[in-house]
Amino acid sequence: MRKLINMAIHRRGLMLVAFCFVAVIGYYSWTQLAIDAYPDIADVTVQVVTQVPGLAAEEIEQQISIPIERALNGLPGMTVMRSRNSFGISTIILVFEDGVDDYWARQRVQERINDVELPYNAVPGLNPLTSPTGEIYRYVLESKNHDLRELTDLNKWVVIPRLKQVMGVADVSNFGGITTQYQIEVNPHKMEQYNISLSDIKDKIDKNNVNAGGSILNRGDLSYVIRGIGLVKDLNDLGQIVLKSDNGVPVYLSDVGKLKYGNLERKGVLGFCDDKVNLEDGVEGIVQMLRFQNPSTVLKDVHQAVDELNSSILPKGVTIHPFSDRTNLVNTTLHTVSHTLLEGMILVVLVLIIFLGNWRGALLVALTIPLSLLIAFILMHVTGIPANLLSLGAIDFGILVDGAIVMMETILKKRESNPLAPLQEESIMRRAFEVARPILFSTLIIITAYLPLFTFQHIEKKLFTPMAYTVGYALLGALAVSFFLIPGLAFMAYRKPSKIYKNKWLEKLSDVYHKQTVNILKKPKRVLAPLAIILLLAGVFSYTVGKDFLPPLDEGSIWVQMQFPPGISIDRSKQMAEDFRKTIMKFDEVSYVMTQVGRDDAGTDAFSLSHVECSVGLKPYDTWKNGKTKAELINEMSEAIKKMPGYTVGFSQPIIDMVMDQVAGAHSDLAVKIYGENLSETRRVCEQVEKTLKNIKGAEDVTIDEEPPLPQLQIIADRDRIAQYGLNISDVTDLIEMAIGGTSISQIFVGSKSYDVTCRFNEESRNTPEEIGSLMLTTDAGVKIPLSQVAQVKLTTGASTITREMNKRHLTVRVNLRGVDLTSFLQEANRQIDKNVEYNKQNIHIKWGGQFENQQRAYSRLAVVIPLALGIMLLLLFGAFGKFRQAALQMSVIPLALFGGMLALNLRGMTLNVSSAVGFIALVGVAIQNGVIMVSHINTLRKEGKDLYDAVISGTRHRFRPVLMTATVAVLGLLPASFSTGIGSDVQRPLATVIVYGLLFSTVITLYVLPALYFMIENHQLKLEKERLQEEQAQEDIYKSNQE
Repeated sequence: MRKLINMAIHRRGLMLVAFCFVAVIGYYSWTQLAIDAYPDIADVTVQVVTQVPGLAAEEIEQQISIPIERALNGLPGMTVMRSRNSFGISTIILVFEDGVDDYWARQRVQERINDVELPYNAVPGLNPLTSPTGEIYRYVLESKNHDLRELTDLNKWVVIPRLKQVMGVADVSNFGGITTQYQIEVNPHKMEQYNISLSDIKDKIDKNNVNAGGSILNRGDLSYVIRGIGLVKDLNDLGQIVLKSDNGVPVYLSDVGKLKYGNLERKGVLGFCDDKVNLEDGVEGIVQMLRFQNPSTVLKDVHQAVDELNSSILPKGVTIHPFSDRTNLVNTTLHTVSHTLLEGMILVVLVLIIFLGNWRGALLVALTIPLSLLIAFILMHVTGIPANLLSLGAIDFGILVDGAIVMMETILKKRESNPLAPLQEESIMRRAFEVARPILFSTLIIITAYLPLFTFQHIEKKLFTPMAYTVGYALLGALAVSFFLIPGLAFMAYRKPSKIYKNKWLEKLSDVYHKQTVNILKKPKRVLAPLAIILLLAGVFSYTVGKDFLPPLDEGSIWVQMQFPPGISIDRSKQMAEDFRKTIMKFDEVSYVMTQVGRDDAGTDAFSLSHVECSVGLKPYDTWKNGKTKAELINEMSEAIKKMPGYTVGFSQPIIDMVMDQVAGAHSDLAVKIYGENLSETRRVCEQVEKTLKNIKGAEDVTIDEEPPLPQLQIIADRDRIAQYGLNISDVTDLIEMAIGGTSISQIFVGSKSYDVTCRFNEESRNTPEEIGSLMLTTDAGVKIPLSQVAQVKLTTGASTITREMNKRHLTVRVNLRGVDLTSFLQEANRQIDKNVEYNKQNIHIKWGGQFENQQRAYSRLAVVIPLALGIMLLLLFGAFGKFRQAALQMSVIPLALFGGMLALNLRGMTLNVSSAVGFIALVGVAIQNGVIMVSHINTLRKEGKDLYDAVISGTRHRFRPVLMTATVAVLGLLPASFSTGIGSDVQRPLATVIVYGLLFSTVITLYVLPALYFMIENHQLKLEKERLQEEQAQEDIYKSNQE
C-alpha cells in the first residue's frame, strides 16, 4: 500500500490523466445502462394457456387443467403451480426458483406439455416471454369518422403488426372492439325442408374454399406456374356454394340461411375517458416488453413507430392516443432521485467548505462524488446492473466522501502545523499512509454491512441486491480516489506556503468538546447509566415499532380490481363501468380512467363479464390542491364507490398488482387461501372469513377473489334414450357446439387479413330453453328427433371460476391494509378467525399468502445472515486493531446506533420493513467507521509514546473535526431523501430516515461514550498487565531469594 500511495503522490500527473480516462469510460457506460423506474421484481414464471370455447369451468378443470398439471408435477426448479379454470379457458402459472433461466424453464415446460393429449383438439400454448412489469405502453384508437369494427381491424392488422416489429417488444395485445366474422345463421326449418344437416354445410364449405397448386406449364421459352383459384373472397361467394341438387335444381347456402358480417360473441368491453377523449366502447392496445430488455431503448422505438403510424400509415382521422407510458414513470422517478441526490451533493459541498475553510479543499473532496459514481457506472455496465430508483437512490454522497475527508483533513493538519514552510512529498506520504489503513478497513466494513442484501430472495432480492452492488462499486471508486488522486492533488494545492483559514466557531466547538472529554474521563463510569437507559429504550422501540414487508411502491397511478354481480349481461356491465368512470373523473387529481370489462377477444385472461380492471391516471402531485395525499384520495374514491350499489372494489397499483397476482396468486397485499375439494363448503368458510376480516381495523377492499356460482343452462344427455334412437353422445355435443355455440368452420382471406367463418342456428330458434329443446337431431335413418327427447334441458347454477394451487382446489379472500402494519393485523386476524370461523380442519385448510409469505422469508433470512455479517465485521476490526477487546468495543456502538433509527421510525410513524432494515444494515457500517478513525489515531499516539490519558485526550481532539465532518456530510447527504415525497421516494424515505437519525445518535456516542469506554477498558488492561508484571517480579524475587 505504501508503494501505491507513493506512486500516487510522485506520479500525480499520470494519476490525473488515468482518472480522466476512467471518467470518459464511466460516462459512456452510463449511456449504455438499462434505465427503469423500478427493477423487474417478478419471479421467473411460465404461463400455460389452453382455450376450449364453450366448455364450462368444471369441464375445463377436469379435462384440461388436471392432465396438464399432472404432466408438470415435479418440474425441476418449480416452487409453486397455480391454475385458474374459467369458461372456455385454462390458465396455469408456474413459478420457479431464483436463478432459473427463463428460456430453460420454458423449454422444460414445453417438453412436458408436448406429451399431453387433450380432448377437443385442444393445444396448450405458452404466453410470450414477458413479465408482470413488462407492460410499458397502452393506447386507444380514436376517430370521428370510423366505426368500432373498422378501428378493431386497423388495430389488429395495421397497428399491432407495426409495433411488433420493434426490437424488444414481446407482444402487443388487443382489448375491446369487435372481432369480425363471416356468419351463417341457418334456419333449422329450411334445413329440414331440404333435408340438410350441419355436417353437410361444414363439409361443402371446406370443399368449396380451397386454392390448388399445379405443376409448371412450359410453352416455348416461357414456363407458367399453374394455380387453381377457388378460395371464397366475400359473402356473395359464400352464398353461392351449392349444398345439394334436387332434381337438377341446386340448393345454395344462401337458401337455407342468412349470411352476414357479424362479430365474435363479445367477451369484454373497453371504456376510456380523459380531458380530450370519451370512449364508451373503444379499442385498446397493450405493448408488452420482452423480459430483461432496456425499457428506455424499447420505448424510444415504440414512440418512433407510433409517430410513423399517426403521420403516414393510418387513414386520415384515425390517431393513436397513448394514456399509459412507462417513460413518464421513469422520468418522474429519475427526477425524484436526481433531485434528492443533487440536494444531498450541494449540502455535502457546503459543509465541506464550512469545515475545511477553503473552496480548494472542498472541491477536491467533492471530486470524489462524480468520479466514484462514474467508476460505479463502469462496474454496473460490466455486471449488468440496471439504473433505477433503488440501485441509485440509496447512494449517500456523505458516506462516499468520508475517506477523502479523512485523507484531506490529515494533509490539512500538516499544512496548519507549519503554514509558512513548503510541504515535502515524503511528509505528505507519511501522513497519507497513517490514515490509509483505517480508511481501508472502515470502507471494507461498510461494504461488509451490505452483505446480507446478497442473500435475499425473490422480490426483496430484485429490489435491494442491485443497491448493494451499486453502493459497493461506488465505495470502491471512492476508495480509489481517496488513495490515488486526493494525496497528489492535495499536495499540489497546498504545497506552497499560504495563510491558513481559521474556522473560529469550529475551534470554539472543539475547545468545548475537549473540556467535556476531559471532564468525562475524570469519572468515565458515569456514561454507563445513560448507556443502559439507551439500550433499554432501543429494545422498547424495537418492540413497539410496526412491522411490514415493504413500503408501498408509488407508481403514480391507481389500479382497481372491481367485481359486479355474477351473471351480469354485457350491456349492463358496460353501463356500470361507464358510471364508475364518471364518478372517478369528478376528482380533480385524476387525469384519465380506463375500464376493461371481462376479457379480450383472444381470451387470454380468465375473467367473466362481472370482473373489471381499471387504470386510474393521476396528475402530477405538485398540482394537487390542499396537499392531499394519494392515500387520502383512495379513501375518498372508496367512500364514493360505496354509495353505488353492486360495486365491490380493491385498490392497488398496476405493476405490484400484476406481480402479486403471478407470484402470490392474489390481487392484494394479503390473501387468505382456503383449501378444500367441496366448492360449496369452501365458499361457506370463505364467506365467514370475509365477514370476520371486514370487522378488523385496517382491513380494506375485503372480498372473495373468485366469483360466486353463475347461472347455467345444462343439457344433460340421457344415454338410454340416445341408444334407443341409434344416436351418439357426439351428435348431441356437435349440436350444442355448432348450432348453439357457433364454432368456426372455415376461414376467408382478404389481402393480409383473415376472418373466421361460423355457422349456427338463427337466434329465434335458440333464445329460450324451450326452443333449444325443440332443435332436431337426425338419425342414420334420416328420422328427426327433438333434443328434449334425448336430453334434459334445465336452468341451474355452476362454478364460474375454479382455482387450484399445487393440485388442490382453493378459494381466496383478498384484503388490502391501510393505516395498520402487517404483523399486528395478522395477529388480530388469526385470533378473530379462530374465534368466529367454524370448519372441519381435516377437509379444509386455511393459509395466509401475499406479503406475509415474503415478510416471513425475508426476516428469517436476515435473522441468519446479519449475525454472520457482524462476525465478519468483528474479524475486520480485529485485523485493523490487532486486539479483540478494541474490536468488540467498536461493535458495542451498534445497539446504540439502532436506538436512533428505531426512535425515528416510531416518531415518524414508519414501520420496520425490508427498506428500513437495509437502512439499519448501512447504518451499522457507517457508525463503526467513525469509531475506527478515532481509535486508530489514539492507538497511533500511544505507539508514539504518549500515555493512555494523554493519547485519548489528544486523539479525540485531533479526530473531532474529521468525525464531525464525516457524520455531518453523511447525515446531510441523505437528509433530502428522508423528507422526499415524490414518486419513487417511498423506498428511499425509510432507508434514509434510519441512516440520518441513527447517525446523529451514533456520532454523539462515538464522540463522548467511545473515548470513555476505550479509556476504561485500556486502563483496566494496563492494571492487569501491571499486576501481572508485579506478580512476575515477586515470583522472580522469591526465586532469587531461594537461590541465595
